[in-house]
Amino acid sequence: MILVHYYEPETQRWRQGDISLLPASIAADARVWLNLDQASADEIQQVMLRFAIAATLTDDFSRQRHPPKLETQADFTLLVMRAYADADFAQYNASAQVNLLFSKQVLISRIQCHNAELHQQLLPTLTTQQSAVVADWVKHIIATVSASYLEKLINFEDEQSELEDIMLHRGNDEQMALIMRYRSVLRKINRNLAYHKDMFAEVLYDQSQTLSQFSQTDIRDFYEKFERLHSMTDMYYDQLSDLVDGYLSTTSHQINERMKVLTMVSTIFIPLTFIAGIYGMNFIYMPELQMANGYFAVLATMLAGGIAGLLWFKMRGWW
Repeated sequence: MILVHYYEPETQRWRQGDISLLPASIAADARVWLNLDQASADEIQQVMLRFAIAATLTDDFSRQRHPPKLETQADFTLLVMRAYADADFAQYNASAQVNLLFSKQVLISRIQCHNAELHQQLLPTLTTQQSAVVADWVKHIIATVSASYLEKLINFEDEQSELEDIMLHRGNDEQMALIMRYRSVLRKINRNLAYHKDMFAEVLYDQSQTLSQFSQTDIRDFYEKFERLHSMTDMYYDQLSDLVDGYLSTTSHQINERMKVLTMVSTIFIPLTFIAGIYGMNFIYMPELQMANGYFAVLATMLAGGIAGLLWFKMRGWW
């Protein structure tokens, strides 16, 4: 289904209908928004032909999953973005795919999002004000996409602080599993943000790439939004990695301490076991077996050997 919103400058009001609502020639001060969220492949192709969209832009726009991308050809610009649609970083189901084709008068959108609230926020706001232009709609959508990450990252800061306290005092494998899940999600959204950052950096610093609908200040603002988000995810990922390393180091130290005790016990008892093993052999001629005080002499020797071992460990600082 193709949902068309057409602003008539003569009546200064919005009309809603299907593609037949569009006139053959769109007035310079008219505005059009085509919502293709529920459109079939044939309907999308119909719209692309109606506005003479290049085949390469059509192919990228039609995909349900596509990395963030910005490309300009002729009158239309393709902007593909990914918003974060889950409630928090505990799990990652799928990004909200935001595909836009826009010119000075026309916005064609296709938004795939399982979060109904975010989906509503990503839709353009229709107004009869003279300042309401397509560029403003696109800026609103870009700001909403960046905000979908920023809100979660700000909330995650407090949760990460709690994790640090827990891991410091009573860390366990359950908390480790949670941290590993967070790291996995952060790594995925970090890739998305890197795409966005590089996409706007190319327009900002490459003179061959231009977006006539936006000023240099707007493009710099887009870039800085996603550059800060990318830096935040890098920082949180590194902090979680430090928590993992710290927990593993603490666990390893505890294991080493236990092994140290077991090693000392083994070192003391191995000679004693050796002595006991000798006198446990069934030979007839063992002179010590005929000694009246042989039993007590062997016990004394074993006791002295054990004490000597403990004293040696103490002198070496191992105990």
